[in-house]
Amino acid sequence: MNSKIIQSIFGLSFTLLLLSCSGTKHAVGVEKLKRDSLYTEIQRIGLEATKNNNVPGVAIAVIQNGKIVWTQCIGFADKESQKPVTTETIFNVGSVSKMVSAWGLMQLTEKGLVNLDDPVNEYLTRWKLPVSQYDVSKVTLRRILSHTAGLSVHGYGGSEQGTKLLSLEESLSGKTKRNGESVRLISEPGTQWEYSGGGYTLAQLMLEERTKEKFSDYMKKNVFNPLGLNHTTYEWTEEMMKNSATAYDASGKPIKNRIFTEQAAAGLQTTVLDLAHFAELSLNYKQNELNKVLKPATVQLMEKPVLPFSDKGKSGLGYRFMNYEGLETVGHTGENEGWSAGLFMHLPTKSSIVILCNGSNGDRVWFPIYQSWAKRIKAN
Repeated sequence: MNSKIIQSIFGLSFTLLLLSCSGTKHAVGVEKLKRDSLYTEIQRIGLEATKNNNVPGVAIAVIQNGKIVWTQCIGFADKESQKPVTTETIFNVGSVSKMVSAWGLMQLTEKGLVNLDDPVNEYLTRWKLPVSQYDVSKVTLRRILSHTAGLSVHGYGGSEQGTKLLSLEESLSGKTKRNGESVRLISEPGTQWEYSGGGYTLAQLMLEERTKEKFSDYMKKNVFNPLGLNHTTYEWTEEMMKNSATAYDASGKPIKNRIFTEQAAAGLQTTVLDLAHFAELSLNYKQNELNKVLKPATVQLMEKPVLPFSDKGKSGLGYRFMNYEGLETVGHTGENEGWSAGLFMHLPTKSSIVILCNGSNGDRVWFPIYQSWAKRIKAN
């Protein structure tokens, strides 16, 4: 297929999707969008980057002054059927899951079920961190959420949809196919920053132990439903599959969706509007909108960096800090096979951008879009 035909296809899909996006309560008129230089610049970058990197589609939402001002949908949720991306398209968001999971885990502290600085092992019966040369009692929820607990396992590969998942205990014991690595201490807790998806799997188990509920059920009932995140789940339900994008590998070939035992670390499905609403909640701290899920002070605490941090990374409680040419943003990025996502917030101006892609090369799409947005924030 030559480039002119590709450009034509993407141009057509954008026109259709612009009409779809404009039907939402957050959208603005087409003529006004055309006058928004950031919108047109991101449109240009998105069309070019998706075409050049085997990423079929991208959904974008921009927040200014704490409110969604526009959404943009480019390309295809499914290439074969030419199903367009819309604001209702479901994406897996990889490690962005951690930031959302942290809300449920922090809710446990508000309910008095967990103390932020108590040894996590004390809450566990189904599986415990093994004895180590390091001090296991120093592994706390605060350190797990900020990647300062000294735990192993950077990330997870998941399993193809339709296969039987491991139990949490099996995953923690290192029976995953991707790396066969158990969750254990690899450095003294509280002495350095070390990214650990394994820590979030341990926290997932802790939530299930303390609430006697499945993690996905608890999150839906106690976080997603109260916040109005009606298209967000840690399960690939049949209803979700109807609106899901197809995942594509680095060469642009469709692949089966990945499913995860380690839901807190990597298993979230959502839409660009739901995740943008989550960003609004993270920026505004309004108790009536938080709907008793968390206290405003708790959300603010989560967005503050936790020592120690280093050149390798800096985290709050579930939120990660990123720096672009001196501009510090907070949020998270996520990469799973066939998916890529990013949520970035500039707290002083209550600005944010959410970018969801259905391709393994999605970081080559969201990063230039993020750069464009960040430069605009700096300029203003």
